[in-house]
Amino acid sequence: MEAVSQINRESNAASFERKLHSFKGLGIYTRVVNGIKIHAIISGWFKIKNTHYNSDLGPYFVLFDPTWTEWLPIFCWVIEHPEGTIVIDTGETTLANSPLYLSHTGFNGWFNKQITRFNVIERSEVGTQLNSLGIQAENVRWVVLTHLHIDHTGGLKYFPKSEIIVSHQEFVKPYYAVEQTHPAWFRPHLVDYFDDAGSTFEDGFVLTKANDVIIVPTPGHTFGHQSVIFMTPDINLFFGGDACFSFDQLPSSTVRGINADSNASRKTLMKIHEFCKQSPTIYLPGHDQKSVNRFFGTPLDFNEIKPGFASGEGE
Repeated sequence: MEAVSQINRESNAASFERKLHSFKGLGIYTRVVNGIKIHAIISGWFKIKNTHYNSDLGPYFVLFDPTWTEWLPIFCWVIEHPEGTIVIDTGETTLANSPLYLSHTGFNGWFNKQITRFNVIERSEVGTQLNSLGIQAENVRWVVLTHLHIDHTGGLKYFPKSEIIVSHQEFVKPYYAVEQTHPAWFRPHLVDYFDDAGSTFEDGFVLTKANDVIIVPTPGHTFGHQSVIFMTPDINLFFGGDACFSFDQLPSSTVRGINADSNASRKTLMKIHEFCKQSPTIYLPGHDQKSVNRFFGTPLDFNEIKPGFASGEGE
């Protein structure tokens, strides 16, 4: 039977919602799937412009929008896989709080500074939270970056000994990434997708010998955005990065945010939607406030896409 626990001892949705509103939602949420521990880590919080979150009007409109979202979580995900611990995205660090952050980093740095606001404390950084789990960052085997935006790469400093995995396309054609924030040692393993991923994702990169962790291309938000699927006989966990901001975009394939390619983004959402229809899947975006609720779900908890299959927020 699947064991479910929560490190910070608050396991129900109501307590999570209270923490969201009180801006104290730091913590680690853990469940065991097919005998493997999976951790959801809130590594900090950020705000973005409302037009970024709720529309696809493009960079110009986002830049001049004076309104902001509420604080959104910055998730990192950890899979304690028998072949080696996997970290998906690394969040941000306290450096992001400084008014001087991204100074002298060119247009991309300036633009990111205009459209984001961060609140990160040291104990929320991914390295600190891994320590609380008894996982030393130096022992993490793989770090998979869904893309190279600063809220996903800020914690790279903790992983100089890990194999960093980035899409080849993402590395050669980054979109609003701030390369000056990357560590000097940053030389990622660049992947293309030549493995059979099955289902709607015909091509992928199989990370584990057990064939249960697969990286699939999900372009749109950036040209080389990728996602990670942890597959088990009973349920899949789909770590979607910023393919979309929230689950409710999936059924209608609604494109939101600043996207490198809106058409590619729409096709990606359609593929994810179809994948979730074909097998029991919990879809976990990187900044969705309700990802923890879904993280603790089972296939029978959700029916937004198809009765008996999991992907959305339960009633």
